[in-house]
Amino acid sequence: MSDKKDHNKIDLKKKLEEAQKEAEKLDEAISNEQSSTEITKAKEELSQMTESAKRTMADFQNYKRRVEEEKKSWAIFANFELIKSLLPIFDNFKRAQTHEPKDVNEETTKWLEGIGMSINQLEKLLQDFGVKKIESLGQKFNPDFHEALAQDKGEKDIIIEELESGYTLGDKVLRHAKVKVGNGE
Repeated sequence: MSDKKDHNKIDLKKKLEEAQKEAEKLDEAISNEQSSTEITKAKEELSQMTESAKRTMADFQNYKRRVEEEKKSWAIFANFELIKSLLPIFDNFKRAQTHEPKDVNEETTKWLEGIGMSINQLEKLLQDFGVKKIESLGQKFNPDFHEALAQDKGEKDIIIEELESGYTLGDKVLRHAKVKVGNGE
């Protein structure tokens, strides 16, 4: 009997060892499966973080662009009133140039040259700041850019005379062009 007991013990030991090996294999498989699940979760988190970082970077780029546009807008706005107040002075210089004295001598010629140089300098300055003259003569009347002061014989709604020049700064009207419009007669 003792042989049988010993033999049973050996069988039980073998079965126990086999069971322990199977348990170790199962533990390893479970551990690998958990690692695989953890890796999958980590990959998903990494993907989400990458997408979040891309969105944040795009938001930042948009923010930078908006700030630059706002800076430009503020600069234009800051100059708007100053430039608008310079326009009557510019007009007066142009009017002075058209009223040339009757008796032209060396002194009046120098005066006319000085007026011309001042007009050119002021015109270049306005252009450098982005001021553009509104083209009016021969154009269809547009209330966004023109102010009709009179009507006369001519093609209907076509500007036949510019009484005062109009100007824009960027997409804003500094001053509407004052015009005479044809009445269709």
